[in-house]
Amino acid sequence: MTFSDLRERLNDLDVVKNAPSKNYIYHLSHNDLDGYSAQLVAKRFLGQTKRFNSGYGLEVSAKLSLIGSLIEKTPNRDENLILISDLNITREDCKLINEIVGSLKKSGHKIELKLLDHHKSGAALAEEFEWYFLDESKCATKIVYDWCSERVGDCEAARDKELGEYVACVNAYDLWLEDERDRFEFGKALNRLVMDAREISSALFSFEENDYHLSLLEAAFEYLEGYRNIDLDDQIIAIKKSYLRGGGERDTIDNLSARFVTKLLIQNRDRMKVNYEGHKGILTFQIGNISVLGNAFLSQCPDYDFILDVGRNGNISLRADGKIDVSVMAAKLFGGGGHANAAGGRIKDFKETYTYEQLFDRIAPILNV
Repeated sequence: MTFSDLRERLNDLDVVKNAPSKNYIYHLSHNDLDGYSAQLVAKRFLGQTKRFNSGYGLEVSAKLSLIGSLIEKTPNRDENLILISDLNITREDCKLINEIVGSLKKSGHKIELKLLDHHKSGAALAEEFEWYFLDESKCATKIVYDWCSERVGDCEAARDKELGEYVACVNAYDLWLEDERDRFEFGKALNRLVMDAREISSALFSFEENDYHLSLLEAAFEYLEGYRNIDLDDQIIAIKKSYLRGGGERDTIDNLSARFVTKLLIQNRDRMKVNYEGHKGILTFQIGNISVLGNAFLSQCPDYDFILDVGRNGNISLRADGKIDVSVMAAKLFGGGGHANAAGGRIKDFKETYTYEQLFDRIAPILNV
């Protein structure tokens, strides 16, 4: 290396060292109307966020650990906000958050932590942990809206009357305010829109599934004026089709969702790649409709030989297209069997898994025996 090359390299390092810091927002919220709506509000106020959703129980700690591992990979100069909403977490989860944040701060990361909740059962924790905010009088979406308004009040979202009305509808439904009849009924239609959106596996494509839910809810804004809840309810399938179609041809929702998910599988095939006795396949998680999706993926990716899907309870589904006998694979690895191109089984002593990363680490060693 010449002196000129060395000087250029040092200049490049200085550019990296002196690069401006970035702000990252990691938003963990419940996987229901109130939880998704809280994320919609935060996105409108705070800009792009990294969004995660969870039910209750061990899934919370799994998602918190995932967020911690993501922050750990970012430069120390960046600013990080961990925002949690609509989750009445346990004392053990609170301790875990403190451990994660404390460890990251100790290694030099800049982190702000805030939990915004409305569940009465969290009262004791709100007293114990300074970052735990509780207000039983509002839904989580309304709490996030008020918190964001106070934080960045001089912004377009704060002046958006339509967004404020949307929040009021979610609040009326979540708190069951039947005296606010129009808002309550519109909130019911919003809830149906969320509950019916199961076309994308949250276990496999969590970020894409979140984008799907938020996009559907934003499409519902068109029906807010006059609280057209019945029109919204009538159009739920059409709204979902519009998103899944992405400008493509009209078709049934089953066909549209199959094409949409197959495209995601193809785009993510490298990160999902597994190997078994010289055969290349992909590992999926709670994907559903495995026969249709498996056939579509394998026909478009001829260099892959099989697809292995794991269900929530550890049930295994295998699909192939003639390059490997998956019935033999199922019998050998998962105590199952079936046909050459379609087989199944079950993972022995399966422990409930909440992230794809956890699943991959569990299954990959089984295949590489």
